[in-house]
Amino acid sequence: MIFTQKMFGMISRSFSVSLIGFGCIALAMIVLPACNARTDKQASNQEKLQKLLQERDRINQEIQALQQSIAPAQQKAVPVSVIRLSPEVFKSYIEVQGHVDAKQNVNVNPEISGVVTAIYVQVGQWVKKGQVLAQLDDKVIRQQLAQLETQLDFTKNLYERQKNLWAQKIGTEVQLLQAKNNYENVQKQIAVVQSQLSMYRLVSPIDGRVDEVDLKIGQAVSPGMNTIRVVNLNDLRVKGQIAESYIGQVHQGDPVEVIFPDASDTLHTRLSYVSSVIDPNSRSFNIEIKLPAHSIFRPNMVAVIRVVSYVNPQAIVVPVNVVQHTETGDYVFVVEDNYAKEVKITKGKTYNDRVEVLQGLKPGDTLIINGYQDLADHVPVQIVQ
Repeated sequence: MIFTQKMFGMISRSFSVSLIGFGCIALAMIVLPACNARTDKQASNQEKLQKLLQERDRINQEIQALQQSIAPAQQKAVPVSVIRLSPEVFKSYIEVQGHVDAKQNVNVNPEISGVVTAIYVQVGQWVKKGQVLAQLDDKVIRQQLAQLETQLDFTKNLYERQKNLWAQKIGTEVQLLQAKNNYENVQKQIAVVQSQLSMYRLVSPIDGRVDEVDLKIGQAVSPGMNTIRVVNLNDLRVKGQIAESYIGQVHQGDPVEVIFPDASDTLHTRLSYVSSVIDPNSRSFNIEIKLPAHSIFRPNMVAVIRVVSYVNPQAIVVPVNVVQHTETGDYVFVVEDNYAKEVKITKGKTYNDRVEVLQGLKPGDTLIINGYQDLADHVPVQIVQ
């Protein structure tokens, strides 16, 4: 009985294990085909979706093509003005204001106080270096000179007599040396008085034209007073200052345009001088342009200096106002087969309402310069003058 119960328990456990194993195998046989079926279905759906998307893209393209072929026929052409693009020279400038300055512009001041006795020049007269322009009262100094000249004759006579006596072995060497010393002292005094006498004359230090005569006969003058101005108009130059940030772009000999607004004249030349020192107050450096002799140039005349900082001899240039701006970039409109075409561009330098185009346009393109405000891509246009 005991054996039978043990056997029965063992058989029962074996049977239970067999049932469990059989159940797992059966479940696996059921789940595995279901998983495979679901995977196959997903793949099929993906393939079907891809085909539908491709079909949709094709249909959209056909719709767009039909719209583009039908809409222009119904849309009125937009009148536009155009220009045909061709390579040209594009320049960018650094522009500053300057003024004309005379390198030789002097005010002839008296070196000594005195009263004006004569004026030898008038305004507009051309004078030479060393020419006497005016005379101060030098009566006293001339009297001193006359006395010294008389004394000179006396000391000279004594010296020559003493020299002759010494040659005859008469007198002493000390007497000869004393006579010679007196004679030479008077000569030196005369030289000093003659030098003082020259201070009573107003003499031009340069060749130039008399620009101002601020003197009258009988007027008392003193050192430092403005009396006669002489200007050499053959040695004029334009001076200006450029910001420190351009120090690496400006060099002596660079091309420059000098515009004289009041004279309605423009000079094309080169920089004569570029300072190497930065002004600590204005944070700028000086430039100079030498001017040719010209009757219209005057000291302190206002001038506009335009230094060429960039040159492209073969540039495609468009008016800056025709360039449209978006978040994705800049573009312009050109005419192609009587339709407006939007063209993306890459800009370069900009100067004086003109912009350099580095990419996007080419020579021969027909650029729309008027009427572009009402345009969109592929809109029909009509070119008008």
